[in-house]
Amino acid sequence: MMKEISFIHGADLHLDSPMSGLKTLPGGLFKRLQESTFRALSTLVDAAIGYQVDFVILAGDIFDQENRSIRAQARFRHEMKRLEEEGIPCFIVFGNHDHLGGEWHSLQLPANVHVFANDVEMKKYITRKGAVVHLYGFSYGEKHISERKIDHYKKSGDADFHIGILHGNLEGNNEHGNYAPFQLNDLLEKQFHYWALGHIHKRQVICENPPVVYPGNIQGRHRKETGIKGC
Repeated sequence: MMKEISFIHGADLHLDSPMSGLKTLPGGLFKRLQESTFRALSTLVDAAIGYQVDFVILAGDIFDQENRSIRAQARFRHEMKRLEEEGIPCFIVFGNHDHLGGEWHSLQLPANVHVFANDVEMKKYITRKGAVVHLYGFSYGEKHISERKIDHYKKSGDADFHIGILHGNLEGNNEHGNYAPFQLNDLLEKQFHYWALGHIHKRQVICENPPVVYPGNIQGRHRKETGIKGC
């Protein structure tokens, strides 16, 4: 019998986005917008707890700025602690906005948060029901990565599920920076069960079998970012 897992895949939280193009809005409305990225994260965590998922994946650009404001870090840590209290781990990569080369005063994250290093690596997780999951990913070491990092993803070991996490650009999309570029065939060749993508702010299911998914960002940040938002 095939084992089952459940998880939430989000990306591009852009916590503490300044909403710079919307500063002409009335003060009260603008304050709500400034709070909206945090409220969206809280709603995502509510969903993870409500569904009692096995884990959460956040595929890059968790923070809007490379200096990661203390406010953004504190709010993120608070939400991760809510997951920790429920025994739900979170696997995250950092993207071009919150790359590891930035400078910030770091707040320690709780033990349930697993951060991928700047080289592609695999993290193993065993769910409460005994399903073995291998998750693969990397965090940006600097803002601009033009290298085809997809070439470094290699399926390894026995697992019930193999999941790739990639913050990058599907070649041919000119709306975003062409960071860590890849083509669909590059992903399919890896024979993973799911690809958790980030970087593109519009929700897109690139392939259904296996699922290759851009969830889009969790909160629109300017007048062009319309449509379904969430995870």
